[in-house]
Amino acid sequence: MSKYLRKAQNAFGPTKEPQPQDGALRYNDDLLPSPPADRRWKWEHYFAYYLTVTFSPGSYNLGATLISIGLAWWHGMIAAVIGSAILTVLVILNSRGAIKYFVGFPVYVRAAAGVRGASLYILVRAIVAIIYFATQTYYGGRITSVFMRGIFGNGYNNIPNRLPASAGITSRDLLSFFLFWIVQMPVMFIHPKVLRHLFVVKAVYTTIALLGVLGWAISANGGNLGEFSYTTKQQRLSGSALIWPMIQAINSVMGALAPVLINQPDIARYGHSYSDVTWSQGMGILISKVLVMFLGTATTSAATGVLGKSYWNVWDLYGAILDHYWNPAARAGMVFASFGMMLAVLITNAGSNSLPVGADLTGLFPRWLTIIRGQILCAVLAPLLVPWKIIANAASFLTFLGSYTVFLMPICACMIVDYWYVRKGNFHVPSLYVNSPTSPYTFYKGWNLRMLAAWVAGVAFTVHGVAGSLDPESVSTASKNMYKLGFLLSFFMGALVYFVLCIVWPVPILPEGQERVLRFEEMAANEGFFDHESVATITGVVEGEEVESVV
Repeated sequence: MSKYLRKAQNAFGPTKEPQPQDGALRYNDDLLPSPPADRRWKWEHYFAYYLTVTFSPGSYNLGATLISIGLAWWHGMIAAVIGSAILTVLVILNSRGAIKYFVGFPVYVRAAAGVRGASLYILVRAIVAIIYFATQTYYGGRITSVFMRGIFGNGYNNIPNRLPASAGITSRDLLSFFLFWIVQMPVMFIHPKVLRHLFVVKAVYTTIALLGVLGWAISANGGNLGEFSYTTKQQRLSGSALIWPMIQAINSVMGALAPVLINQPDIARYGHSYSDVTWSQGMGILISKVLVMFLGTATTSAATGVLGKSYWNVWDLYGAILDHYWNPAARAGMVFASFGMMLAVLITNAGSNSLPVGADLTGLFPRWLTIIRGQILCAVLAPLLVPWKIIANAASFLTFLGSYTVFLMPICACMIVDYWYVRKGNFHVPSLYVNSPTSPYTFYKGWNLRMLAAWVAGVAFTVHGVAGSLDPESVSTASKNMYKLGFLLSFFMGALVYFVLCIVWPVPILPEGQERVLRFEEMAANEGFFDHESVATITGVVEGEEVESVV
């Protein structure tokens, strides 16, 4: 046994070889609380982070998806405002604990789930993030096709297709997918405490690029936006027929950011202060959601008057512009605009997808993986998921956004209820790193069965509607409508069940033998440690002492 592990184990019990259930859990530096030197994210980084996440092809194309189910453009704006307001509240609630105790999701979730049970929810989040990473990479590949055409001409655009129609992708786009994947790979080597600067760069560049394309479209269309009428194939909805599609639209707006919502501890842990996290993220969500959906619909509307056809996918629009205006100015403009969207996808993937996967894999396999290694593994897995199949049409895209929301939101609900109501903002941080009978987070063999029941209830309450989204005749209308409310129903069902179970079956707040009544966030004054404790309580290492590599 290494000198380091002996010290870590001795920190939690007598100086004897402990039994497995008494020993310290494995961890590495990325799982420990962020030291003061790493807490450098400020309001501009959080604001840019949400501009970064939203200013991407996925959100840009969401307006098209909503139009395809019969909504008008302004319905999308209303859905964006309502969805953003709800998301803002949840983001602020789910950020506070992490910025008070400076731990990421894999450790933060242990308080509600148990030190062993947390692995289930970490795995669920990792799977979702890998799928989102793959689909965003596909978007990046489609934009790369336009970028390469603008630079190298139509020779690239006319690469012969050697793949069958069943492949769901052409040879050219498959090549572009891997080109983007290769360009994206170096960013996977950047640690999140440094990544914050790229969010600001991307937010500025991409916003300018999108506004530039909108300005061109308005100018080319005689100075007007057009009629905001995008399709003649779909009858516009009104009256009572509009209710459930609007609910579905709001759910889709929120669902697009559901993975980011549950990721909050992974970025909030690097925050400078809680005030930097609150208003900046709220404004970032509201402004970016409304603005990007407006840019998508307005640009398409104005461009329709010029091109004679509505192009909803951003890569189709940029490609059509090159088709109609094949000259040096158009090529340069589309290279500039395409690069902005490529940058949007790349940084979005790094901040909201590969970072959570890196953190999750670190939580699951701390002996072998760090955040950076996990990010690299996430990128390696992306091509294996054939993401072009997932987003083949608008119906499957909405199903994709909704179905994974159902699995994530009960987790988020339990975390919020646990921090704000059950524990009243009090964590004992050293206990999050030990599987001991005296720890308040060991529960039943490391599992909090209350959260497990709440998560199952939240998922089961709405997941049956997935079948209705794929085959409308397979389930009842009520089931399909419940699924359209999947974000809110799964969240509130998970929160309600966890709330009730914690009242009936109270959870311990402090280690056994040290229980006392606490004020709200009393433990946060010392970052989750008692007065006689420090990080050495977790590591067993005295400051200044040389240790072997972290286990």
